[in-house]
Amino acid sequence: MGRSRGCLVECRECTGKAVGEMMTAKKNKIKMVLTRLVSYLPTNTLRLMGYRLFSYSFGQGCKVDWGVWICVDGFTAGNKLSIRRRTRILGPISVDFKNNVLVGRGNRIECGWSAADPSNASKNYARSFKVGENCLLHEDHLFDVYGSIHIDDGSWVAGFASQFLTHGASAVDRDIYIGKSCYVGSAVRFAPGASIGNECIVGMGAVVTKKLEDDRCILGGVPARVLRQREADDAFVFVKAW
Repeated sequence: MGRSRGCLVECRECTGKAVGEMMTAKKNKIKMVLTRLVSYLPTNTLRLMGYRLFSYSFGQGCKVDWGVWICVDGFTAGNKLSIRRRTRILGPISVDFKNNVLVGRGNRIECGWSAADPSNASKNYARSFKVGENCLLHEDHLFDVYGSIHIDDGSWVAGFASQFLTHGASAVDRDIYIGKSCYVGSAVRFAPGASIGNECIVGMGAVVTKKLEDDRCILGGVPARVLRQREADDAFVFVKAW
């Protein structure tokens, strides 16, 4: 009798868990549909109003182009954020943009919904995407936000088709950090746990596989390494064109 009762309790717990997971999945699907509809509203004002219904926060002068799809757990933007067409920001992630950020066309800032499932709690997914002030994320980049991705003030992810990956079969140290006033060229790859220091330049096609934390370096190669230090009188600055 005792064993039967134990089995019954366990069965009820499993059923309750399954029902909870189904309800969460259903809510996510409904939210996906509703936010997709918001993305197709005809004016920027209506789109911002629609997204605010999901408790997303936008500062003054923000612009979200037609078709930009935002469906996340939390979204905060400072003043003068601009997100261009075809960009998708999706998944159980927290997103924080500071002032004066441009997100170009076709960027994907994503995390699978399963990352928030209780069965994945032991993996400690941070699910956080932060971008500092005066930053540029140009076009068609992929940001895989299972871990934490932090792009600090004044940095540019320039060009096209770079990838920033924070999860994998054996990844433990997942978080990616890009220091202040850095320039990342086209088709660069950041592996889980990779980071660079301040005022660094990463050459086109480089693959950053580890922490390269010295400041004012020029990085390149596969895997990326320090090619040389920037000259002391190197006054290279980025010209903001937006």
